Amino acid sequence: MGQQQILLIVVGVIIIGLSIILAIQLFDVNALEANRDAVYADTMNLAGVAQHYYQVPQMLSGGGGSFVGFTLPEEFNQTGNGTYTVSNITANTITIIGVGKELDAEGRSYQVTTVVTPTNIQSSSSVLQ
Repeated sequence: MGQQQILLIVVGVIIIGLSIILAIQLFDVNALEANRDAVYADTMNLAGVAQHYYQVPQMLSGGGGSFVGFTLPEEFNQTGNGTYTVSNITANTITIIGVGKELDAEGRSYQVTTVVTPTNIQSSSSVLQ
């Protein structure tokens, strides 16, 4: 083979190798973002469950106008998306925290914090250190 053909083969192999590396990195980033979105969806679902508990009368196993006594449904303690906990339970506010299972290159995962009131739901996400 001529030098030009060998050079083209080497350049082609380098371009294909770089493309594969870039695709792997993009896949990892997308997996992390998809996990964050799934944890966000789970916490929003739990927020709806908590608001429903708030509105149901106590004689029907609800909160009767209070979040006190709310517990996570058993299937939500740990899911394929992450682990969930409830904290800061007061009569009018409850905080649901979800930690994703996907880790970034530095071993960190997303945490989604959802604050629920009887009429409002606010979520924020952060990267755990």
